[in-house]
Amino acid sequence: MSDPADSVDASAPAPAQPREWSRLLMASPLPLAWCDAEGLVRWVTPAWCAWFGQTPAAWLDRPCAQCLPAARAERHQAHVARARGGAGGSFEDASPDSSPPRWGRIHLTPEATGRPGQHSVLLWLQDQSAERRGDAAREAELQKARTLLDWRTAMLQERNDMLQLLSHEIRQPLNNASAAMQATMKAIAGVSSSEAAQAGSALLRAEHVLQQVIGTLDNTLAAGTTLADGAHPLSECDLPTLVKLAVHDIAADARARVAVEWRTGTRTVQLHPALMRLSLRNLLNNALAYSPPQAPVVLRIDESDEPLALHLEVVDQGPGIPDELRPRLFDKGSRGSNARHHPGVGLGLFIVHAVARLHQGSIEALSAPGGGTIMRLTLPQGLAD
Repeated sequence: MSDPADSVDASAPAPAQPREWSRLLMASPLPLAWCDAEGLVRWVTPAWCAWFGQTPAAWLDRPCAQCLPAARAERHQAHVARARGGAGGSFEDASPDSSPPRWGRIHLTPEATGRPGQHSVLLWLQDQSAERRGDAAREAELQKARTLLDWRTAMLQERNDMLQLLSHEIRQPLNNASAAMQATMKAIAGVSSSEAAQAGSALLRAEHVLQQVIGTLDNTLAAGTTLADGAHPLSECDLPTLVKLAVHDIAADARARVAVEWRTGTRTVQLHPALMRLSLRNLLNNALAYSPPQAPVVLRIDESDEPLALHLEVVDQGPGIPDELRPRLFDKGSRGSNARHHPGVGLGLFIVHAVARLHQGSIEALSAPGGGTIMRLTLPQGLAD
């Protein structure tokens, strides 16, 4: 292999690279090459030759343009020519079609020769293949994750659609049966006989069970789909209508026990109507179930200005909430020690808590004066302004 010191004209200034320095570089494990001021490759390291899959003889004493395929030679020659004029820099050299694919960056350092505008050039190749392959692998994993996420989203949407359809198909016959029972009860209300009274009592019990089934169905659907979906924009809602509908959702034999107490004249509020109706139904049913038989339950509606908020309170005359239950009162599936006497799956207060958070509000369980519990639902207003 030729040495740069042997290839320089005796009349020219001494080259910038001493013989010892050149030999040291020749023994380097780094991929290096050196071009003289005329652009001829004067020495290359074995690592440089290995990168291009060639022997030193294919490079020495030849311009870069003659050492490489045309697609790569043109880029090399252009950058080397600029570096011979004194401009350093770097450029990418890649073999993406090789096996395995390789990516490198060649850095050019011009060295003055003592002749104006003429520089020799040191070329150093930085192998970036591992980083690029790592990036490609990470991108492939990300793409796989995106595909799985898209598939999961599609499956969840399909599940939600099926649950909504199933809910409608089940709820409608139940509602029809409930309406038929109520109509029958009205029809026999004026009949004064023991058989009619027994039939009316049986119909009331059946209608009560139907309302419990409908409530459980709605709670399950809300927990599995509506609340799980996340975003639910609030809308303007007529509060008296909402309260009337929530009370009407109570079974007919218990509905009369609910007393509505208005402490505000506000009619229009910002709520998610369907979810708030379900929450009120859950609070009322819970209060009715844990209160003594025939004891009234109060639904109190109030508001505050600082901060602007709507307050909905359900007050019962029950035994209160045991201390051991309070930390998990709003957890999914949580039920009291005497819950076996009351049907349900422990979703009611969990949904109320989730709906309160959806409205950026809160739900509190307070002890009522003289016994019982106050469930206070606070819903900020003016959030959409």
